[in-house]
Amino acid sequence: MYNMNPFIVSGFEGPEYFCNRKSEINKLREAFDNRRNITMFSLRRMGKSALVKYHFEIIKRYADCIYSDLFPAQSFEDMTELIAKSIASQYKLTGKILFNKIISIVKSMGASLSFNELTGAPEINFAVGKIHNHKKNLADIFNLLETSNKKVLIALDEFQIIRTFSEKNSEAYLRSLIQNLKNVNFIFLGSNNSVMESIFTDSKKPFYQSTQYMMLDEIDNKEYSGFIVNQFQKGKYKIAINDAELILKICRSHTYYVQYLCNRLYSKGTNISNEIIYRTLDEILQENEPVFSNYKNLLTNLQWKLVSSISKEDRIKEPLSISFIKKYDLNSASSLKRALDSLLKKEIIIYYKDHFQLNDLFFSIWLKNYTL
Repeated sequence: MYNMNPFIVSGFEGPEYFCNRKSEINKLREAFDNRRNITMFSLRRMGKSALVKYHFEIIKRYADCIYSDLFPAQSFEDMTELIAKSIASQYKLTGKILFNKIISIVKSMGASLSFNELTGAPEINFAVGKIHNHKKNLADIFNLLETSNKKVLIALDEFQIIRTFSEKNSEAYLRSLIQNLKNVNFIFLGSNNSVMESIFTDSKKPFYQSTQYMMLDEIDNKEYSGFIVNQFQKGKYKIAINDAELILKICRSHTYYVQYLCNRLYSKGTNISNEIIYRTLDEILQENEPVFSNYKNLLTNLQWKLVSSISKEDRIKEPLSISFIKKYDLNSASSLKRALDSLLKKEIIIYYKDHFQLNDLFFSIWLKNYTL
């Protein structure tokens, strides 16, 4: 029998591979039951989409749940196409009558329809530049969902991408479509906290105070360390609670990095010790060294010195302070401010819980331990 690695690094494989988040699940359930839209913030790869899909599993018996990743979208038209595909895929499986009506709308958008020979899932192809009246089409689809005999929940991932669209008033138009829906609720997910906060907390913007806010923090260490021990036991492997806590410390309890390191450790097929943890971490860093080294070619000398200096501190409250500048022999505060702003814009450095830190934890560890 296939022994699946219980440490999932992408997607959602079922509740048995999911650690805790009981409080967050309860908040999502309560919000949906009371017709409140949710905006969920977190660091990138903290587990937002997996949490939402877990929530979908719980409510799918009485709700139609639709997940759409908007990251590839470069325009409102692209967003409409992605949402239309996600909705059509959902109703192919759950509602033939509604599916046929949705497909009629999708075809009016200039799309062709085929079905995957293996899965039977609909494959919708939009001719480049041929989508017709995409704003009206999206309105038609949302209005059609209002007629569903089930409540509808739509999760729009990487929602901050709407800020990059060239079309004027994209946020205002989408807000106008959503605000009058009674049978359809939304979860807006985003990993760029500053942009997401601007969309939903700026009093001058259309989505201001239109949703309930939800910050996805790290999982409680006691819960997570127990989960790690139990998951290794499923494969008949042993790991001491102290070593599970070491993994959390190394990975700052960041879900993706914890899961990835544990996934690699589990694949060793042996009991886990302190020595194996550090050796496996070293393997990961060495494998990624070509990528990490290339960052130096993409950054100015000052930017590289700044990310290196922050990595030595793990995280820093005041990177423009005189003491920090002197300690690492950095330039003047004004030039350092420009470098910091550029790195924040590129999301190489992020601001999280009153500290500046590198976005990629493994890159930060590599800089700290493998460079001068």
